[in-house]
Amino acid sequence: MRITRKSDYGLRAMVELARRYGGAPVSIAEIATAQRIPDPFLEKIMQELKAAGLIAATPGRGGGYSLKRPPEAISVREIVEALEGRLALVVCLDPALKCEIEEGCPTSKFWELINERFERALEGITLADLAGGFHAATGGRRDHRAREREREREREREEERGRERRRRAVP
Repeated sequence: MRITRKSDYGLRAMVELARRYGGAPVSIAEIATAQRIPDPFLEKIMQELKAAGLIAATPGRGGGYSLKRPPEAISVREIVEALEGRLALVVCLDPALKCEIEEGCPTSKFWELINERFERALEGITLADLAGGFHAATGGRRDHRAREREREREREREEERGRERRRRAVP
């Protein structure tokens, strides 16, 4: 899976809807102009987001699109997966594809870990975070994430100390 222009445009369109949450529906033209996204491509993207249940469409004069849930209840992961499909950074993690060396692959666990962290990162950022600017997306959780990283580093150091003790114990 690759984060494409479609996801970039989709996220930007959703941010525009989040900024206007609670107001009147927003037309494709308004979103396209505000976010500098080509209209025809945006229409396709909005249909996919609608099909995923993330947005609602109001037809007619004064119609447009609006979020179906509050911005703080929609994760970046939901948006990206609605547009790109299941997150799989490498072929072996995509259930729709078959890896040629699935068994005995020396890197599969590494990619599983990276993919899992990527998914958690996208899950941990909401549309409200993005609408408030990137600093808002990291600001409130920076201390929590720093503590989490420090705990992970401590576990890694402890594992390394354990390996070192076992190496010394073997004659």
